[in-house]
Amino acid sequence: MNMSQILIISDSHYLRKNELHQFFKQFPHCSTIIHCGDIYPGYQPDEFDNFYICKGNNDYVNLPRILSFTIDHVRFTITHGHIKNYAYQPDSLLELLNDYPADVICFGHTHIPYFQKTKDCIIINPGSLALGRSYPRQNTYALFDTETKDIHFYDMKTKDEIILENRQL
Repeated sequence: MNMSQILIISDSHYLRKNELHQFFKQFPHCSTIIHCGDIYPGYQPDEFDNFYICKGNNDYVNLPRILSFTIDHVRFTITHGHIKNYAYQPDSLLELLNDYPADVICFGHTHIPYFQKTKDCIIINPGSLALGRSYPRQNTYALFDTETKDIHFYDMKTKDEIILENRQL
């Protein structure tokens, strides 16, 4: 069993706690879950194990707007993306590295899966679990491997992999 797999999600919005919990059960091989904000109304911190979350524009519980942590020697910084329009200018997320050194930056807000590899950092938006805005419209999540640094995106309903263009800088 590879314990280096991390489930990355965002913008689950109206999905209830039990629905999220059922979704998480599909990933027993994942050591950690990262949520990039806009979780269900009424969410309280510590409702899930090995769970990192930042505050989205629709979250009303006290959560950090930017959160940094390390998993398997990989440094992560997560933010929802609504502050400073980060989500709509993903390159601007690299300015976070000044105050939050990271190997991977995760964000949400746009509901559209995205990733970009730079020489210093990987930027990931897993899309939305509930309200996908991509075309075709899909609810998506991502799996990240801390050993290989590979990122894969999937359709929540079909479990089919979604191939995104790698944006190199």
